[in-house]
Amino acid sequence: MSGRILIAILVLTGLTGCATTQSGVVGQLPEPLVNTRKPKPTALVAAPKPRRVPKADWSMPYGRGWVPRGGIQNRWDYIVIHHSGTDAGNAAQIDKHHRSVNRWDELGYHFVIGNGSRSGDGLVEVGSRWQKQKVGAHCKTHGNTYNEHGIGICLVGNFENDRPTDAQMRSLVGLVRFLMNQCAVRPENVVTHGGVTGRTECPGDNFPWRRFHRSISRSASASVMR
Repeated sequence: MSGRILIAILVLTGLTGCATTQSGVVGQLPEPLVNTRKPKPTALVAAPKPRRVPKADWSMPYGRGWVPRGGIQNRWDYIVIHHSGTDAGNAAQIDKHHRSVNRWDELGYHFVIGNGSRSGDGLVEVGSRWQKQKVGAHCKTHGNTYNEHGIGICLVGNFENDRPTDAQMRSLVGLVRFLMNQCAVRPENVVTHGGVTGRTECPGDNFPWRRFHRSISRSASASVMR
């Protein structure tokens, strides 16, 4: 009797167990649903590039173009400071005026320092006269001494009405110190157009002459002490 009971129990267990063929019974749980699609990378928006402002050449070693390929001649005894007398301009525009109006062969100055209107603020433009070590056409006097032996530097601006920019003055001091050192020009031989001729206000009443001359004089004294 006990054997029959055991067989019956085994049969019932087989019918009611975890069989996969029975309706409503799951033999194996399905794999979890996973989103296999990779998210699209977010496009990175590039930051706008900062506007490049031309740097003055004086900040470069010896200034680009300040030493001509053929070297600096032993003829320069003076440095003459001018202003353009115009609110805006650059070396090319002044060159055009000197050719068409003054009937000169080219730009009369050796250097032009921009005020940010048509060239960089404080940018030193080297004229072809300096590259050729050619006499100037910027300061006519008896005997033409200041053209023959004077380096002409023009700052763009009208300093009867305005003042030179800080960048222009930094460039001017750097350039003049360089030229004084290279050409052995004494501080007293750094002059203004009006101061030499007495016929013009150039470089204008608002040009900070005393402060400028103190700066170049200190530089000359320091170089002598070294």
